[in-house]
Amino acid sequence: MSLKKQATKGSMWMSITRMGMNVIDFAVYAYLARILTLEEFGLVGFCFLFIEFANTLVNAGVNQNIVQRKTWSDNYAASTMTFVFGMGVVVAACLVFIGAPIAHYSYSDVAAYVVASLAPITIVMSLQVVVTGKLLREFKNKQMGVAKFVATILSAIVIITLAEMGYGLWSLVVGKLVNAALEYIFLTYVSGFRPRFHFDREDNKELISFCLPLFWMTIMTFLHRKASNMFTGLVLGPASFALLAAAKKGELVINQITMSSINSMVVPSFSRAKEDANIGDLYIKLVAITATLVLPIFMGLAAIADPFVIVAFGDKFATSAEYMSISAFTMYPAVIAWFLPNLLISRAKTKDAFKLTLINVVSNILVAGVSIWFGIKVMLISLVINSFLLLPLRFSIVMKHIEIDIAKLVKTLLAPCVCALGMYFCVSGSKIYLDDYISNDIAMLVTLVSIGGISYPLLAFTLFYKNTLVMLKELNEMFFKKRIKH
Repeated sequence: MSLKKQATKGSMWMSITRMGMNVIDFAVYAYLARILTLEEFGLVGFCFLFIEFANTLVNAGVNQNIVQRKTWSDNYAASTMTFVFGMGVVVAACLVFIGAPIAHYSYSDVAAYVVASLAPITIVMSLQVVVTGKLLREFKNKQMGVAKFVATILSAIVIITLAEMGYGLWSLVVGKLVNAALEYIFLTYVSGFRPRFHFDREDNKELISFCLPLFWMTIMTFLHRKASNMFTGLVLGPASFALLAAAKKGELVINQITMSSINSMVVPSFSRAKEDANIGDLYIKLVAITATLVLPIFMGLAAIADPFVIVAFGDKFATSAEYMSISAFTMYPAVIAWFLPNLLISRAKTKDAFKLTLINVVSNILVAGVSIWFGIKVMLISLVINSFLLLPLRFSIVMKHIEIDIAKLVKTLLAPCVCALGMYFCVSGSKIYLDDYISNDIAMLVTLVSIGGISYPLLAFTLFYKNTLVMLKELNEMFFKKRIKH
């Protein structure tokens, strides 16, 4: 099977399984949003920021190192597992002795107990790193996805059962612990890798050399993505944190299904591209396909935010709809810049990948830290503007190593960008008109989704007929045409 087919198949399976996982996760999230108070919901969400941060530290580029190596070695994998497991133990200890006290003084005793109770997840996640790296380098995305999907279903059952028994936010804590343990067991089984510990000084030197820039980049990426949530929780409190978290949940689910799935295949596919391959053109094609698939979904979400939030989370989260609409517009610059760090990593330019991430996170922290004092709405608008302004600087760093035809990129992206924006205005305008005739939120939601589903392809074929045919041909070749054997 060709590399293009392997990458496409891998991304498709990743998207399918992540879709199932995220649908289940979203259902559990919506269920808990209705039975918990805003303060409880915000508190547990703030505590999970500590765990998410710890898990990103444990991975810290190790996965990419395993994927991009030319050959597989069991001894090297065992050395990597020893290295990462040691990091996991240290980070988990920091959660207990540093994170829990911070949660105690920032929120309450309950927050401290939640953080400490979730610390073992980090140790389990450290054991997963080598296993998932092996599955990714072998393009076994189907097996990996199925393993994670089954773990998600079983943990969701645990969460809902405990919640029905009256355990409140602790049902989520127990469910997350169960999910981490089951994922590790299932992933180890499907990978065929026998976990063991092995120490080799030379292997550790290679790991540190490759992963150190990515370690800092991982920290920066987390702060970049979570800056608005962190400042909201610290400055405005748990209730505001809950409203913003609900607003970003839809965006997060779509990102996991689409952007993250595609991004996970950038390193394994681009790092193994032929020497004479034009990486810049391959990147443009990747971005164009992603924009065609992703932008209408996000712009549609922005347009239907009002009924969507009410139906999904209940009336107490109504304020989240406006935040959701504003945040969706960050996808215009994001769809262009999302793959750039991994593009550099695939060329082993980890230091410049770190610089790219450093610029993103510093600007986001500064913008969010200053604008949050004027309210969540002002902060989100400022972050959208900041994302657009940073694009030229991001490309100046990447183009030192990879030549990208900016004019060709803009021309290629014109059709999906214009059509997605046009669809947004069609759906938003229809919503204003339909408010007088449709009072039921579910009926309104279904109607608006139908309007969006019709208007996007209609605009694409009306305004950009030739470009749309070319893009459909490309998608058909990627997903449906089989390779002919001679």
